[in-house]
Amino acid sequence: MSGFEDVCLNRRVEGVGPPFHSMVERLLPAEDPVLESVLKWTVERDAKDVRRLLEWLPEARSSRERKALLHRVRGLLSELESALDELEKMH
Repeated sequence: MSGFEDVCLNRRVEGVGPPFHSMVERLLPAEDPVLESVLKWTVERDAKDVRRLLEWLPEARSSRERKALLHRVRGLLSELESALDELEKMH
């Protein structure tokens, strides 16, 4: 892997876009508020990371780097989907 791929695959991307806020406030507390908090944080972080990786995609120097970026995006999207599914089960 090139240095660019190493950075892309191992870096946590922060500080992109406005903070995520739930549009609907729940009236009853969650059964596991810690898990719910972790899941919400995961959704927010993964969404930011996916956005940043997609911004880097046009800057990739080779098809190998583009494929590495897309591979990481797919992994984050899978994690994001799992977190959203778990949040939905909690409500």
